Amino acid sequence: MAYKYAELIRRTYRDEVAHRHVVAISRFHRIQASPGFRAAADYVVAQLVMAGVQVAVKRYPADGIARFWSTPSFLEWTCDDARLALLDAHGDVGETLCDFSAVPISLIQRSIPVDGEFAVVTLGGKGGKDDADYEGVDVAGKLVLTNAPVAMVQEYAVRRRGAAGILFDGMKAGGRSEFDLPDARQYTSFWWAGQVQPDGWGFVVSPRQGQKLRASLADGKALRVRAKIASRFYKGSFEVVEGFIPGSGASDQEVLLVSHLCHPQPGAHDNGSGAAALIETAATLARLVRDGSLPPLQRGIRFIWPPEMTGTFAWLAEHEADVQAGRWVAGLNLDMVGADQSQTGSAWQLVDLPQAGAAFADHLLAWLREPFLGGETSGFAQKPGACRYEETPFSAGSDHYILADPTVGIPAPMLIQWPDKFYHTSADTPDRVSADSLGRSGALAATYAAWLAMAGEREADWLAHLMLSRFTTEADRQALRAIEAARETGAAGERAQIRRDYERGSRFRAARMAVALASLSRLAPGIAERLAGWRAEVTTAVAKADASVRSEIDDAPAPDGAQPAWRVEAATLIPRRLFLGPIDVGMTLQADALHLVPAYWELGEKASGSFYEHGALLQYWADGTRTVAEIADLAEIETGQPADDLVLRYFKLLAEAGTVELKVTG
Repeated sequence: MAYKYAELIRRTYRDEVAHRHVVAISRFHRIQASPGFRAAADYVVAQLVMAGVQVAVKRYPADGIARFWSTPSFLEWTCDDARLALLDAHGDVGETLCDFSAVPISLIQRSIPVDGEFAVVTLGGKGGKDDADYEGVDVAGKLVLTNAPVAMVQEYAVRRRGAAGILFDGMKAGGRSEFDLPDARQYTSFWWAGQVQPDGWGFVVSPRQGQKLRASLADGKALRVRAKIASRFYKGSFEVVEGFIPGSGASDQEVLLVSHLCHPQPGAHDNGSGAAALIETAATLARLVRDGSLPPLQRGIRFIWPPEMTGTFAWLAEHEADVQAGRWVAGLNLDMVGADQSQTGSAWQLVDLPQAGAAFADHLLAWLREPFLGGETSGFAQKPGACRYEETPFSAGSDHYILADPTVGIPAPMLIQWPDKFYHTSADTPDRVSADSLGRSGALAATYAAWLAMAGEREADWLAHLMLSRFTTEADRQALRAIEAARETGAAGERAQIRRDYERGSRFRAARMAVALASLSRLAPGIAERLAGWRAEVTTAVAKADASVRSEIDDAPAPDGAQPAWRVEAATLIPRRLFLGPIDVGMTLQADALHLVPAYWELGEKASGSFYEHGALLQYWADGTRTVAEIADLAEIETGQPADDLVLRYFKLLAEAGTVELKVTG
C-alpha cells in the first residue's frame, strides 16, 4: 500500500515551497519563550490556515513556576540590543566585536542586562571548567575569554570567583573544529531553570577573533572592552502550534508528527528545515485528502511545532490522559532534514527506537524510505540524484527521545541529516539547505503518516513479515560477526568471551523483537492471535544463528572472579522513576538541586563526554522492576559501552535530586 501512494505524494510535495518556508523561518530569532519564537509560530499558523489544515495554538507558562512532568519552566526573555567593543589605549571605543542586531548569535542567549567597561582575561588548562585553571589568575570583575561550556565557566569563574562575564570563542560541535569555520560564531546559551535568578551575561566571538585576542593577551597587552546589553526577563509564555487532519474512521487514534521550531537566527537547517518540511507535509496531505487522491484516513494526523523538548514536554503533559490511553499509534520527529550534503557533509539518517521502547515504527520507516533514496535505488519514475544515507541506533538530543520513552509510549523514530559542520552557528543559513533534501524528508514523512493513518489488519500482518525478515537478516549478521571475531583470535578465553557476549546479545535481540511485534496490535487488535506464530519464527531464526556460532566456538564456563564493589551494591538497588517522561537532568538539577550540578558534570567528564545520551537509555529501563546492575547490563548490550560505576552514581544522583526512588531489594 505504501508504495502505491509514495510516488503520488512525492510528486505532489512542493520542494521549492518548503525551501521558501526555510528562508522565511530563518528570519526570526527563535529563542524558546521569546517574541521571536512567537512571531515564527504566527508564520506557521498562517501557512497552515492557507493550506486548509485545522490549527490551534497552545500556550504554556514561561514563569519559572510551572512544571511539565519533571521539567521546570523558565522565564521569557527578550533582548533589544547588545554590543561589545574593544577600547583603545585612550579608553575610547574602537573595533566592534559583537553586535546583536547584526548577528544575534554574537550574544550568549538569555544574558542579563549589563552596561560597563571590563578587562579581558584568558585561562589555560581546560579553559575554566576546572579549579586548577584559575591558579595564579585573578578573574574578579573581569570578562573571561574561554572555549569551555559556558554553564561550567559561569559556575567556576562568575559564581565562585566573582568574574563579571564570559567571552566565548568555541567552535567544536557537529563534527567540526575552529579550523572549519574560523569566522562563524557558535550558538550558546544560559538556561535559568525554575526560579533560579539569572546571574550571567556574555558575548560570542569567532575563532579568528578569539585567536587574535588571545595572542594580544599572550604578548602581555592589556585588553579592555565596553559591554552593553539591553535585555529583560519576565513572566510570559511559549507556544506550541498544532495542526490536525481528522480521520474518518470510528477510532480516535492518531499519528503524531513533530518538528521543533526554535533556535537562534538564522537556524536554517537546525531547525528551520524540519519545521518548513513539516508545513508542506501537512499541506500536501490536506490537499490529497481533500481532492480524494488519497483514500479516507481511518486515523487522524496531528502535527506539532514546539520549542524543542520544553514544548513537547508541556504539550504531552497537557494531554497526559490521551498519552496513557494510547491515542497516538506512532510518531515521527523531523530535525535538521534539509541539508545540502555537498556543503554540510551530512548523511540522511534514520534514527531507530530505543530498545526499551521497541516497536514497529522504525522498521516501517526504513522500508518506506527506500524509494526516496535516489539513484538506482529510487522507485520513482523521475529519479533524483542519490544521497548519502544510513540507519543508526537510537540517540537522544531531540523531541523523539521524549515520545519514545516507555512511560510515554509513542514509538517515534527520527529523520535527521547529520553531522553538519554549520550546526549551531551563524553560518547555518538557507543556502546550506537543499530543496531536494527537504522534499525527500517531507514527502517521506507524509507517506509514513498516510500509511499509518490507513493501516489495518492486512497492513499490520504484512509489516510483521517485514520485521521478521529484517530480524532474521540481523541475527545471521550478528552470528557471522561473532564467528569472524573468534577466527581472528586463537586465545581460548577470548573465544569463549566472544561466544558469551554473542549469546547474551542474541537473547536480548529476540526479546525486544517479540515486544516490537506485539506493538502491531496498536494498528490492528485482531492480530493478537498471530503473535505466537511470529514469536516462533523469531525463535527459529535465533536457533539457526546460535547453532552456527556454537559449531564454530566451543563453550566455556564463565571465569571466576569477584564482582567489583559498585556492581555488588548495584545488584541490591531497584530504581523507579517518579515522573512520566524522561528526566531532563541538567534543567531539573538547576531548578531544584543546584549544588548537584557539578557532580552531574563530573559524570560527563568521566564518561568522556555528555552523560545525556547514555543517561536516557538508563532511565528508560528504570521502571521499578530491575536492579541498577540489570539496567547497566541492558544498556551495555544496546550500546556496546562497558558498564561501570558511573551507572550507580547516576542513579544515586537522580535519587538525591528526588526524581527516582531507589528501593533496596529483599
